[in-house]
Amino acid sequence: MRVLNVLRHWVSKHFQDFEQDAALRSQTIAFLDDITCSPNLLPTEHRAASQLLRLLCRDDIDSGKQQLEILLTPPQTPSKESIETLSALEIAEQMTYLDHQIFLAIRSEEFLGQAWMKSDKKSRAEHIILMTKRFNDGSRLVCSEIVTRSNMAARVAAIEKWTAVADICRCLHNFNGVLQICAAFTNAAVYRLKKTWDKVPRTIKSTITKLQAVVCSDGRFRVMREALHRCDPPCIPYLGMYLTDLSFIEEGTPDFTPDGLLNFSKMRMIAHVIREIRHFQQTPYKIDHIPKVTSYLLDTSLLLDDDELYHKSLQIEPRSSRLSAPNTANV
Repeated sequence: MRVLNVLRHWVSKHFQDFEQDAALRSQTIAFLDDITCSPNLLPTEHRAASQLLRLLCRDDIDSGKQQLEILLTPPQTPSKESIETLSALEIAEQMTYLDHQIFLAIRSEEFLGQAWMKSDKKSRAEHIILMTKRFNDGSRLVCSEIVTRSNMAARVAAIEKWTAVADICRCLHNFNGVLQICAAFTNAAVYRLKKTWDKVPRTIKSTITKLQAVVCSDGRFRVMREALHRCDPPCIPYLGMYLTDLSFIEEGTPDFTPDGLLNFSKMRMIAHVIREIRHFQQTPYKIDHIPKVTSYLLDTSLLLDDDELYHKSLQIEPRSSRLSAPNTANV
């Protein structure tokens, strides 16, 4: 029964081990098959072994990765939707849906040994890289949707809409989404649009300031950490905060003690960070997938690169005078 209890804990807490390692799964299934046939097994032990077998033999055990790949595939034809046709609530919920699907897929081992910074990062930290790409693409979409509006009123409306999206993300405890949008507002191509920002209502600027205060990196993201510890899951933290923590531990603490022993203090610090991440992975959002909205969010044809963004920015507001950029406290 002790062996079955260990297996039950392993399967329930670290199921991704069996998803990623077909040999481990087949060996475990073979072991459980053998013991379920044993006449010496108690009824409770037989039920426990049978339950584990059912979990490991599910037909959909290999489908999670494929489903995520399908979900994140950009639309083959440009989306018909835009920031004007979709509501802030729809966009915020579907941003959260996409972010959370990737966040749930991140395996604990991806956080070990700064795997996301190594040459083989695409295989060792596949979902961390995917989460980073989604963050960058999401932020770039916000920038692109602002600077491609040649009409000032449309740009102001876009800023207002994205501010509303960020505020709803905050209410949904999607801090990753809040920072995606706040990062776009401070992108050079958007930030320099002084005439546009001058037309943004004071209430919107005040909301942006409050949102920026929540996701500010000061004090190692002190305010965001406090918000995370106060909120009840579901929740999506900004992953970069934890990657910074892990890098600090990896680079600042030796693997071995002066006596040549394994530094368990370091291992405990790493485990503490990963345990906190896993805590936020346990509770799912109750958000239905709306394909037309995610197609818009994933439409790469809408994204401009850095040079294109700045070129568009100069087109809509040329360098005509040496006016100062907007104050960060008000943007």
